[in-house]
Amino acid sequence: MPDVIQNWDRLVLKGVRSSDNEDMGNIIAIVKDALFLMTGRHVFKIPKSFVQGFNGAEVSLGVPAVEVLKLELT
Repeated sequence: MPDVIQNWDRLVLKGVRSSDNEDMGNIIAIVKDALFLMTGRHVFKIPKSFVQGFNGAEVSLGVPAVEVLKLELT
């Protein structure tokens, strides 16, 4: 888990971008060690360990979009 994030709650409703610069939607919830992202009608549960940083407006992930897409909730 990155040390750069001190207050995970402030990431709710922030945009998320993958390591290959794809827009992955917005964070809708944070529960324990996971973030829930929503884009359109799709929801993804990703581990906090995927987070690479936060610039105050957008969360950057250390994994490409294809890895996030594998984590869609059904």
